[in-house]
Amino acid sequence: MYHNLKDKTILYIEDDAVVLKNISKLLQNYFAHIHTAVDGEDGYKKFLEYKVDLLLVDIELPKLNGINLIKKIRKLNSTIPIVVISAYTKTDYLLESVELGLDKYIVKPFTSRKLHELLSKLDESFMHSNSIRLSKDCIVDKAQGIITTRDQSYSLTVKELEFVEILASKGNVTYDDIDLIWKDQPPTSYAIRSFIKTLRKKMPENLLKNKQSLGYYIEKQQ
Repeated sequence: MYHNLKDKTILYIEDDAVVLKNISKLLQNYFAHIHTAVDGEDGYKKFLEYKVDLLLVDIELPKLNGINLIKKIRKLNSTIPIVVISAYTKTDYLLESVELGLDKYIVKPFTSRKLHELLSKLDESFMHSNSIRLSKDCIVDKAQGIITTRDQSYSLTVKELEFVEILASKGNVTYDDIDLIWKDQPPTSYAIRSFIKTLRKKMPENLLKNKQSLGYYIEKQQ
């Protein structure tokens, strides 16, 4: 259950120590790591310190309230899922929360039913974000590092997965991009040819194309 959450890290910010402890204990059953904070300033520091996939934030926090905390976080990351858990149902809070691009606003008390509704929504959301469709017959599971072509599945190396992610986000992979993928030192032309040859074997035939001025790109299908 909730397989797309098991490798995710969550940051939960709540000033009520009892609520923080109880909910954190429940969330440990579904997420890989949970970091906690008891005020807005500490929450912001931990957001900067850790690689976080999801935030749960109370609105009424000491030192830096939830709305202002989320505003600061949104300046750095506009896409990370943020869920507000609060006893406040005032219209101004709700409207401002919507403007901040929240994934969900949950009114306390945070019951078991609300928890599972949230987990189900997040699981579905992460499932879509973990999936890359390169073509109608070629799908990549980023979380598992697996590429599936029709009825065949292959494991991707770290470099291959990074290549595919750039390909999906930009539409092409330049030679400068490839240099960055290798990180330690630029690859030789032989290394690039060998890399591409191996990757093409995991893709539908003739899907990955090359053009000298463009780099590598996906052939558009009719």
